Amino acid sequence: MPGGRVRHDGLVYEGVVQDLIDELGRLPGVGPKSAQRMAFYLLAADPADVTRLQEALQRVKDGVVFCAICGTVSEKQTCRICADPRREPRVVCV
Repeated sequence: MPGGRVRHDGLVYEGVVQDLIDELGRLPGVGPKSAQRMAFYLLAADPADVTRLQEALQRVKDGVVFCAICGTVSEKQTCRICADPRREPRVVCV
């Protein structure tokens, strides 16, 4: 089928729907069936819900980094724990 991709279950979705399934399927732990379920959930979801998800993803990509000291996620170069003046700099809790 031109322009379509055949999935392992034999179903063919075209264009942006298959693109969404493919991208969701690239997430760790998400197989083809789960990716398909998520895609169809998002297609049926209220637009406001999808917009909130989209905005949350964008805010994380734009504003979250790994702490330069301990490597945890943070909205600043140094996380709040490592930036605390009471913190013992020679000790890292694992």
